[in-house]
Amino acid sequence: MKDGLVKTLQELISIESDLHSDLQKIIGYAADRLSSIGMDVSVLNSDTFPVLTASYGTGGILFSGHLDTVPIGSGWSVAQADVVDNRIYGRGSADMKSGCAAIIECAEHLIAEKIPFSICFTTDEEEQMYGAELLAKSEMVKNAPAIIICEPTSVKLVHTEKGFFRFNLVTKGTSAHASQPWLGRDAILKMHYCIDRMLDLVETSSQKKTGMTMCITTIHGGDKNNVVTDTCTVEIDARYEPPATYHDVQDLIINRLRGESYEMTSELILDAFESDMNDPLAKEIIKFLNSDAVDMPYVTEAPYFAKINPHVFICGPGDPQLAHVVDEFVEINELEKTYDLLIHAAEFTSVQRKNKK
Repeated sequence: MKDGLVKTLQELISIESDLHSDLQKIIGYAADRLSSIGMDVSVLNSDTFPVLTASYGTGGILFSGHLDTVPIGSGWSVAQADVVDNRIYGRGSADMKSGCAAIIECAEHLIAEKIPFSICFTTDEEEQMYGAELLAKSEMVKNAPAIIICEPTSVKLVHTEKGFFRFNLVTKGTSAHASQPWLGRDAILKMHYCIDRMLDLVETSSQKKTGMTMCITTIHGGDKNNVVTDTCTVEIDARYEPPATYHDVQDLIINRLRGESYEMTSELILDAFESDMNDPLAKEIIKFLNSDAVDMPYVTEAPYFAKINPHVFICGPGDPQLAHVVDEFVEINELEKTYDLLIHAAEFTSVQRKNKK
């Protein structure tokens, strides 16, 4: 019940769940909690990145979340799962174990009220999102009257989120002794020319919140300090707003690099996402929260689900700016507010469904 929200979130935080952890532990915790209250629970893809599905009744709303986090890192001033000044600290407290805790806790109330609903939790959202891709093929996602993804939004409904295009640029050269660089071709120097062509895009991105952004996230080149480098690779993260597509970003890069020698490979592509603000549930959420919809720069699993179900919404506890940072926290009042919202959304969806019969 609602009184257990803090305890449930603390228990989730105490189970490390970055991609180098044993993800079966946190999936096992969620599975035990949900099966113990009478939900029909299944765990898919158990040998790699497990995915949990749980249902009570049929035809109800679907609540979605991810239980994986980025690594805890170092430099924290508070211990994991500590409560200080009505805030719960810890890796995943905002992104997004708080949303998952609200989902787990509201389940018991909904069952007591005999309101149908279902739940899905993934464990690789922070990387490749294979779990969402798998779920997008399921009848649970396809047939849900609505899907709420409880990512951190400061408990505001998301209108749009940016698309995501992660790509690599590779330049090739010829190795030679560093004392005779004229005998080789320096791949790092060739990459320098490529980056220089895009530098204004990267520099502008560091100073704005809207529009397209581009960030050089990794760079690798060279094996030894007395050898001309023969291969250099950079990884670039580009985000773009709807209605733009990754093709637009790709075309922009290709045009910028015209005349340069490089290879371009795509690592991960997610479409930009836009919720239907005319959907009855969207209007009800905005009314219930008494808050306008917001736009978010991050990406979620929403685009996968939206491919087969147009009734997808993003709303959950936690300040999105606290995701992945040291001393990440969530306000307890946002946790409680999300709990109330999820119950209201499930009840509203149930009534809407009955009225259509």
